[in-house]
Amino acid sequence: MKTKFNKESRNLIIGMLLGDGTISNNYVFKLSHGYKQKEYLEWKINLLNEHGIKNNGLKKYISTCGYNLGSIVYYSQMSVIPFMKVLRRVVYKPIKNYANRKILNRLTPLGLAIWYMDDGHINIRKTDDKIHGFYIKIATCLYKEQNQIIIDYFKEIWNISFYQFKEGKPGKNTYSLCCGTQEGIKFIELIKPYVESCPSMIYKIQYDLSQRKDYVA
Repeated sequence: MKTKFNKESRNLIIGMLLGDGTISNNYVFKLSHGYKQKEYLEWKINLLNEHGIKNNGLKKYISTCGYNLGSIVYYSQMSVIPFMKVLRRVVYKPIKNYANRKILNRLTPLGLAIWYMDDGHINIRKTDDKIHGFYIKIATCLYKEQNQIIIDYFKEIWNISFYQFKEGKPGKNTYSLCCGTQEGIKFIELIKPYVESCPSMIYKIQYDLSQRKDYVA
């Protein structure tokens, strides 16, 4: 039985691809995570199943290279379908670059939530041990002009203002996205229902501003 892709399932795959998903040269779509994120990958697989997207379930191997050397890696993959060929041609030029409005405009709040759970995190700001705010970071690791396309997308589609900052990696001229407390609250409210459905990822949207002088419960 072949996987039938409707609009909703295509948008789901796009959200996964913007994060840690990959499409190989032979058009196989793959999701992979370390052992600490096994539950998160199982959550993704359940989503694929709910949308009728055929996959090979949860598999694992021992990494033989890179920073995961010797560690367990969990993965799931899908066989070749026409939609993957289209995505591969659009996103990989020749390396992965999703700063493309044709791709971004297809994202739903669910897709944004998956992208953030893959590549984002929340940083709490403290002064004298008192929490006064937070910022959201999405590790896009793209060039300035590429990030600007994504910044414009967030502002025009979701009315959320991100800015970009230079990554601290020596020799790298790449930037990632950030937003402060007020914009971060809007972003979290947008993706919250989907993040909350995956218990192991809830920490990425948790914050407590009760110590702020202007806090209103």
